[in-house]
Amino acid sequence: MELSKTQKILLGIFTFLPFFIFPFIFWQLFDAILNIVKISEHGEPEPREILIEVFAFIFPIGMLAFCSLALLIFYIVHAVINKKLQPAEQLLWVLLFIFLGIIAFPVYWVIRVWNNSNNP
Repeated sequence: MELSKTQKILLGIFTFLPFFIFPFIFWQLFDAILNIVKISEHGEPEPREILIEVFAFIFPIGMLAFCSLALLIFYIVHAVINKKLQPAEQLLWVLLFIFLGIIAFPVYWVIRVWNNSNNP
């Protein structure tokens, strides 16, 4: 599968995106906990108030899960149909994708996608 430079850059952005979303999710979670504590100081909080705080960090988690699943599928397919890889290396990459997930994606992107020469 040959990708254009623009496609490689877009894939790289989506590959590194989880590393920027994680701190945002942790910040949202911490902020939600502080807001719930602040709301509960004035008595029992309304369920609606708690749900608003919960959805503030649930939505980014859902987007991260969707992005990670899409990347997992793409990278497994890319590694399997990549003719420049030996079968043992293909198997190794697939296992790394399955067990290490988003940690293996940037490594593969740098080694096998971005630095991919057009020569077979």
